[in-house]
Amino acid sequence: MADQDEPRGLIDKAIAFLRLCEEVDSENRREALEDIRFRDGMQWPAEIQNSRQLEQRPCLTINKVDAYVTQVENQQRQQRPRIKVDPVGGQATKKVSEVIQGLIRHIENNRGGGDLAYDNGFSGAATAGVGYWRILADYCRDDSFEQDLYLAPVENQFSVYFDPSSVWPDGSDAEECLITEMMPKHTFRRMYPDADDGANFNQSGTGDTYQNWINKEEIRVAEYYRIERTKVDLIELSDGSTFWADKPPPMLPPGIQPTRKRPAWRRQLKWFKLTALEVLEKRDMPGKYIPVVPVYGKTSVIDGKRKRKGLVRNARDPARMYNFWRTAMTESVALAPKAKWLIAEGQDEGHENEWAQANISAKPVLRYVPTDLNGTPAPPPQRIQPEPPPQGVMVAAASIGEDLSAVLGIIDPAMRIGGNVSGKALNAEKQQSDNATFNFYDNTTRSIAQTGRILLDLIPYYYKEPGRIVRILGDDGKAKNVALNEQNPSPGPETPGPVEQVINDVTVGEYAVVMDTGPGFNTKRQEAVTAMLPLVERNEKLMDIAGDLIFRNMDFPGADVIADRLAAANPLAQIDESAEIPPQVQMKIKQQEQVIQQLQQQLQAAGLEIKHRAGIQQMKEEGATRREMIKTTAQIHIEDQENIAWARDTDVQAQTALSVAEINAVRDLLKTKVNNEHDMKTLDRTIESEEKDVAAAIKQ
Repeated sequence: MADQDEPRGLIDKAIAFLRLCEEVDSENRREALEDIRFRDGMQWPAEIQNSRQLEQRPCLTINKVDAYVTQVENQQRQQRPRIKVDPVGGQATKKVSEVIQGLIRHIENNRGGGDLAYDNGFSGAATAGVGYWRILADYCRDDSFEQDLYLAPVENQFSVYFDPSSVWPDGSDAEECLITEMMPKHTFRRMYPDADDGANFNQSGTGDTYQNWINKEEIRVAEYYRIERTKVDLIELSDGSTFWADKPPPMLPPGIQPTRKRPAWRRQLKWFKLTALEVLEKRDMPGKYIPVVPVYGKTSVIDGKRKRKGLVRNARDPARMYNFWRTAMTESVALAPKAKWLIAEGQDEGHENEWAQANISAKPVLRYVPTDLNGTPAPPPQRIQPEPPPQGVMVAAASIGEDLSAVLGIIDPAMRIGGNVSGKALNAEKQQSDNATFNFYDNTTRSIAQTGRILLDLIPYYYKEPGRIVRILGDDGKAKNVALNEQNPSPGPETPGPVEQVINDVTVGEYAVVMDTGPGFNTKRQEAVTAMLPLVERNEKLMDIAGDLIFRNMDFPGADVIADRLAAANPLAQIDESAEIPPQVQMKIKQQEQVIQQLQQQLQAAGLEIKHRAGIQQMKEEGATRREMIKTTAQIHIEDQENIAWARDTDVQAQTALSVAEINAVRDLLKTKVNNEHDMKTLDRTIESEEKDVAAAIKQ
């Protein structure tokens, strides 16, 4: 597995780089290790602790430092900075930027490494002044060639040797980095059976060059990131594109000519896994940044040396003093004599056991002899109270506790301004306390922004497969699958034939990282509900417009179902924010569609009304025609003197039957338009009146 042809100079560079980091950063590392131990509870100096243990004296540790640092860490967990992506130039679009942003959220959530990496890095910075996390890639499955990016925490910050010449707070200017591990030789032989484990290595014969790399039981295995620069001319073409002089395109398009050139340095990131004896693996890596991100605490430059520290550094002395005075107070109380009884000699005669256990038993009575040993009357026994603990010790312990809070800048608002205060005053004091440690949160925001830039640089390489289906996450944490770099044939506006249009192409365009800080999505959602409910109470129409948004921000079971039903009845809720059409234009279109739908319903109702009226009119005309025919027929029969009576009866029956049929038809038509019982009763009374009028007319 080892590369026998790798120049020895590369290993020498890695060894020299490790030695340089140890020389430049040795004091920071020593102090950082002391900070971690101190936060863990090792707060007494070793020599004082040993001497007190020899004297069997207590060494109490009241670890307030860990509680304070944990409070700062939890504030960061509640308000995590979030990466946002904006299009900058080239073929970048807003829609693709949202896809990339959702993909970055997936990468942060992949394997659960994002939150763990950020929390671990912030904890290292708050405790010891520096923490790290990494961006790695691995195959999605064992049987796949597709790779996924993910974030990984660096649990031991002392295993990272970061470029000491890096000065940017996010580490973006670093050009070298070592991540090392002291591996047992039996484990090393199992992982690299063909590699040299240094079994025949004689350290004494080679000086101290390898003393930190190989010992009898272990061997150091290091991942070595290195940016190599090559000086090459950069050539620009007349269409604005560029290429390196040593890698020219095979053929230039017609009419395209070189316009200018300049000398430039081409960066290439390289990765090696090596020991002090050989290179085990090597690879050219994509991207222009080292995928190791530092997060720093407080940084200062003193006498040309860069010093880093966290919250613990300044709190060590006040915490030691607090432990000492609390131990002294406890010791003075514990060693103080118990309350004694003053009695005359002979007063405990016959009750010796009761008086011997007077300070350790809870007997209700103590009996004594009222005379002394000589039989002389003696006063009752008296209890002698011991001296109270020294008042100075109590005052010193309380004042040292205040010093510790002042050094850390974390003060309980209620204790500072008293108990009877308003909530607004408490929030103002809490904000002042949060501002004292905001620099740690702000430094983490810079490091997460650098993580976003690294991911933007790597996504076009690791997610370049056409049509690849990936999982992306929205602001609300909901996941969906999208296809990347998908070829979609569609007619162009100027091209007569079909052209290939790439959908969600993440391999082109320029994008920038913008950080979104403040409360997380869940906190903002709860605040939104609190703000919207009073507005709905004052304006009931707002529920018809934004009711789905109100319920979607609520947490009770079934809130999403109610929101979906309200959204289905609200055309404005159907706006697709991921579409190319701006949301404002979509909203206007939806409003116009709603107006058109209402007009169509009104037109349809008017058409039915006209149809009903036309039907009634036609029926009246047909009735009149039939009456005229009946009258004519009846007149003919009346002329026949022999059938006058019969003709009259026939005419009356026919007229009555026709009128009843006409009235029933009108009633059936009108019933289709009458929807309530009151109108039906009115209609019935109208029809009865018409029937009576018709009958009266016939009789006449």
